[in-house]
Amino acid sequence: MMPQLRVRAVQRTDLADILELAHIAGQGLTSLPPNEPALLKKINCSIKTFARRKSHPSDYFLLVMEDTAKQKIVGTAAIYTKTGAAQAFYAYRLVPITHYSHSLNKEIRSDLLQLTNDYTDCSEVSALFIHPDYRGNGGWLSKSRYMLMGEFAKRFAPFVIAQIRGYTDQKGRSPFWRAIGEKFFDMDFAEADYLCGIETNQFITELMPKYPIYCCLIPKSVRQVIGKPNFYSHRALKLLQKEGFIYEQMVDIFDAGPILRAPTGHLKTVRHLQKKRVQIGTEVDAPPTLVASARLSRFCAIYTPAAHKADAIVIDRTRAELLEVKKNDSVLCLSIL
Repeated sequence: MMPQLRVRAVQRTDLADILELAHIAGQGLTSLPPNEPALLKKINCSIKTFARRKSHPSDYFLLVMEDTAKQKIVGTAAIYTKTGAAQAFYAYRLVPITHYSHSLNKEIRSDLLQLTNDYTDCSEVSALFIHPDYRGNGGWLSKSRYMLMGEFAKRFAPFVIAQIRGYTDQKGRSPFWRAIGEKFFDMDFAEADYLCGIETNQFITELMPKYPIYCCLIPKSVRQVIGKPNFYSHRALKLLQKEGFIYEQMVDIFDAGPILRAPTGHLKTVRHLQKKRVQIGTEVDAPPTLVASARLSRFCAIYTPAAHKADAIVIDRTRAELLEVKKNDSVLCLSIL
């Protein structure tokens, strides 16, 4: 029997399971640090955000995927409504430059890494992780947060970004960090990554080189990984691109992983989102649909067989109870994954 999964707003009782997931995720997923106080802070912030009627710069939504039979949290997905609200958001923009010598009739091309805050004030999707035993459900877990963004658009920025983990070797070492960051911060990649994960990034402002860096001055093997995802992040990158995110030559300052951006209202999920009334049936035989409650304070979503009518959707009683909806309640529907 397939596990009965649902996505819902995080609760404080989820802390132990989320901490376990953070340890499984390992190094590089800064938005899910294996640190209990940092995770509890994120959980408390999310609970306040879901309960808040009006937007606030520090708003943060944390969703969890729950195996309801085991009462176990098996995945996470989050949204920061505004980058740069609590701490500065830094990135490198990869800028092409050309030098030409008339006396030698010679052209030299290179790239610059330009430190920038260009993506400040965007919303950001983050912390997408699912337990290895539940892989295959990451797509609709990710889309659940876009449904939230589509229904409550006023709580989010006009643009949304996503950061992808950059390339690391088999020992978890980042060649980009070893070539650049390590020289200025005097710490290894794991330590710097951990500090950012617990939202202590003042050291970046204090120690980060302010001048552009010529890529021709770093080894070719390092230049080749700039903007490249980690081996385990290729699927996440494809999901983002399918949703409408675009790589605009922006990379993470630590591991040079790609940062993608999209207009929030142009996301595929947002454009195809429908709102319908619930009808209760028995053993609905129909293709699966992603269905979410249309209430912010008790937001949850399931991927379930559902029959569509003009202005209604039919699900069975068990799924309706799982979604915490009753007949004629409004729900959000997405048939195209």
